[in-house]
Parts: sequence; structure tokens; C-alpha cells
Amino acid sequence: MTDAKTYFELGRSEENAGHESSALIFYLSSFCATYNQTTGTHPCGAVAKIRKLQLSLGLTDEQLFDMVRSYGALTDLQCQYLLYYAISGFVPGINTVLNGTAYGH
Repeated sequence: MTDAKTYFELGRSEENAGHESSALIFYLSSFCATYNQTTGTHPCGAVAKIRKLQLSLGLTDEQLFDMVRSYGALTDLQCQYLLYYAISGFVPGINTVLNGTAYGH
């Protein structure tokens, strides 16, 4: 598994080259990798880039969440919840996912 920083740098390179779709995939990978690496940090920069590209590409939230792939200890669904909560700025939801339960379930 590649680390979050590498995915983020690849995303930035793709974004700078005008390849928004590719950049979005790398930023999503960076986001998930941050939580899979359990560094205790929150990928705020990746979230901002993801949201910017989502809006630029005209993707709905559902389309965006369908693109999320974990490739680590967390499931795709857990990373989807993490992204949803991160976009919303809902830290308690993030913490519940990281503690093994989806918020409200």
C-alpha cells in the first residue's frame, strides 16, 4: 500500500496537469490511506481537494462515495462514512467509525 503523502503528491501532479478525474482518484486514495495508516491525523487538505474536484466535475455525493476504495484495513464503506463525516466536519462521526462502529448504528 502506498502512503497517503505519495498519493497526495500524485494527485497534485495530475491536478496541475489538468487531469481532474485522475487527481480526484489519487486524492481519494490519499484520504483513505491516511486513516488506514492510523497516524492520528485528519486529511483536511485531501478533503478540500476532493470537494473542489467533485464540484468541478459535477459529481453528486453518491457518485463521489461510489468512487471510494480503501485498499487497507478499513472497508470501502468505512472510508465512505469517513469521507461523508469529514466533508461535513463531523468529528464525532469520524471517531465512531475509527472506533469500529458507524455513527448512529
